[in-house]
Amino acid sequence: MKLPLARLVASLLLSAAAAHAKPCGNPAAVLETRQAAEEQCACGAATRHRSYMSCVLRVAHEAVVSGALSPRCKAAVMSCAQRSVCGKPDYVTCCRTTPEGTTTCAIRRSARVCLAHPPKGGHSYLSPFSSVCDACPAGVCTSTTTSTTLRVSVMAEDCRSILVTWSNPEVSVTIGRSTDNATWTTVLSASRVGQATFLDTDLQPLTAYYYQVTPLSGR
Repeated sequence: MKLPLARLVASLLLSAAAAHAKPCGNPAAVLETRQAAEEQCACGAATRHRSYMSCVLRVAHEAVVSGALSPRCKAAVMSCAQRSVCGKPDYVTCCRTTPEGTTTCAIRRSARVCLAHPPKGGHSYLSPFSSVCDACPAGVCTSTTTSTTLRVSVMAEDCRSILVTWSNPEVSVTIGRSTDNATWTTVLSASRVGQATFLDTDLQPLTAYYYQVTPLSGR
């Protein structure tokens, strides 16, 4: 049976401003400044969070002065630095997944605290990302799109892979990927019947990826 063409677009941003920060409208500038901050401030080498924040503030301020970053986008850069484990020994980026599949992440003071309090019926795990901004876009790791045909979810597995799932394994789908939501590359030409997941690997951290899932046929 040929299904009506229904393109389900789900996006996962591996680097995003925190939800409470004002929209800056230029995520590329935020990304560039955060990359510069990592080169100059080195999260892994930070011994005090306050010192790390001062270093990131200096980098962000220089970007504003040069015109590469707006003051509003500076707030997004600082928010991501604040919501990180940088300079916080033993702190972890803790993610919690509910039975419905929604995952949220936050900074916790230890792995024990993180793993000891999973959501009822769900589970907790440690994210490899140092900032919540990278573990989850806007604090929510799973992006879900629903249509009359399929329910599609997109979730970061780690810093270089994304898992795409769809609700009906009897429906064959094609999957496209984009970094600008305009130009698409086919990463799965046709799923086999019985398949309902696709793991996209070798991705770049701090990069926005969009996924377009198109049903082809079903039984």
